[in-house]
Amino acid sequence: MHAVAAVVLTGLLAGCGSGAEGGRPEDVGPEPEIGQIMAEPLDGARVAMPLDGYSVSTEESAVIFRAMGQATRTCMKAKGFDYAPGEVPVAPPQSPIDPDNLGLLSAAAARQTGYHKPPRPAGSGQSATGSTAAGAVEQSDAYQQALTGAGRAPAGVADAKTDRGCTGEIERQFQDAGIKSNSGDLVGDLRGKAYGRTATDSRVKAAITAWQSCMAGLGYHYSSPVQASSAAWPDPVSDQEKATAVADMNCKTQVKLLGTWYTVQTAYQKQFIGQNEVALQAVKERSAQRVSAARKLLGQG
Repeated sequence: MHAVAAVVLTGLLAGCGSGAEGGRPEDVGPEPEIGQIMAEPLDGARVAMPLDGYSVSTEESAVIFRAMGQATRTCMKAKGFDYAPGEVPVAPPQSPIDPDNLGLLSAAAARQTGYHKPPRPAGSGQSATGSTAAGAVEQSDAYQQALTGAGRAPAGVADAKTDRGCTGEIERQFQDAGIKSNSGDLVGDLRGKAYGRTATDSRVKAAITAWQSCMAGLGYHYSSPVQASSAAWPDPVSDQEKATAVADMNCKTQVKLLGTWYTVQTAYQKQFIGQNEVALQAVKERSAQRVSAARKLLGQG
């Protein structure tokens, strides 16, 4: 798919997971109560969080991507141009390092590559840019005008009034079906806010202090997991780096740092959900409408 089409897709997906008008996150009050600390997550695995229920899934995102490509292709054909939609982008694997608060997340990565990020598998993390079948024609002014129109909406904004040419065709179909777009990104905002509050939570700070003491007892002196992971480790990966990383992960497990982090983050997300339930439900409903419309365009429903 043409690069600008990917930009429009970003706006469409933001429309699926973004907030309804007026749905502004509220500040939380005291630290939320937590129950039993969850078990340490599987090695490097993604942990499901409460706000995930208000987001568009990977499979649903792929449906919208394919529907956008089909709508764009049909529109371009009507204008006399060939257009070949790209394949659904492959998401990169989850990084084994949280650069902001937790540092290294994987014991396997610690043993294999220390604090260096493992190389990505071939073909991962590549976005589909697609192509046309018409060589030089795809670079013509007429082609670009047909594809992108006279202007673009700001990134993340699905504005039917902006002429985006055929890349805006799917949004026009959504609008014709009475499916409103969303503004902002409530789900993302709440995720970020919950993450930030988790980092300053007293339970998490206590776990980091316990991790620091554990590491010091093994002869490693770091104020935080991030300080350890972001140290100036040289290339290639040394045995010392691997040993430090293994000790890091062992101490995380011993003091239940990751389990504490995700337990606390879950509590903050639930608190934010309770404060923004109406707006979040509107996001979820509009997302479902957009996915349903995309399936119909593809002949799947």
